[in-house]
Amino acid sequence: MASAVVIYAVSWIFRTLRLDSLCKNVGANIGILELFKLYISGNALNVILPAKLGDAAVICYLNMRGIGIGMSTAITVQCRILDVLALIMLSLPSVILLFRESPPEWIWFMLIASVLIVSLPLGIMLLIRYRKLQHLLNRNFGLQMKNRYLRLFAMKAKDAYLGYLKIASAKPLFAVTLLLSLSIWLFDCLTCYAVSLAVGVQVPILVVILAVSLANVGKSAPATPGSIGIYESILAAVLVLFGLSMELAVPIAILDHAIKNFFTLALGVPATMEQSLDLRKLVERSDVEEC
Repeated sequence: MASAVVIYAVSWIFRTLRLDSLCKNVGANIGILELFKLYISGNALNVILPAKLGDAAVICYLNMRGIGIGMSTAITVQCRILDVLALIMLSLPSVILLFRESPPEWIWFMLIASVLIVSLPLGIMLLIRYRKLQHLLNRNFGLQMKNRYLRLFAMKAKDAYLGYLKIASAKPLFAVTLLLSLSIWLFDCLTCYAVSLAVGVQVPILVVILAVSLANVGKSAPATPGSIGIYESILAAVLVLFGLSMELAVPIAILDHAIKNFFTLALGVPATMEQSLDLRKLVERSDVEEC
């Protein structure tokens, strides 16, 4: 179990390095330790709060450190897209090697849904870029709106799109961050594998990779705080599908998720207390940017 904690801790090194790469690409030099604190703070809030509100906190934290709201949003969204893309790349080979026939429909559904999640922002980007819809992003975008908040939202949405376009178009950056994302989720899978060994079961590594990948894809739908219940159900279902008894699959799933959540909370809650998030200042800064 101690090994599982250490392995999961290593995954946070790659998470922080990925965020650092994205921030440096936009000219921000925040510092590795500071990035780790704000990122694990956001993930701790995701464990506690519903609807991925921790991601909104990460956007605010980055904005407090000099990155515009639009670019902060683009960075946070890109991290999520890279996560799903890495999970697809890990799970597809496992599906091909583990199933002699077609896998169950619910697995296909999850894989197709994850592909759509990745394809949607890319499709919008290509649509605007190559279908000559640049008039949607002209200089006066949103300025004709009478409502101040709608106008501000439209302007920030434009900034977020332009920021995402800059990040997604940088091929060396994409290659580095994708490699870091694959490393993140490989160590996440190894954490679950270590938990299974601690329980006294040696689950095939391909099964673990598929189970953890699909369980994390399921977390994309923020139905419960920290996706508690969703993650465990999917992970246990995959383990049972490959012959593990329910009496062993459920404890592995619960322990795996508990270790990851407790680690995140143990370091993320103190980090959250250090952030001193001031929403009033963020609103004032947005007003200045609007002017």
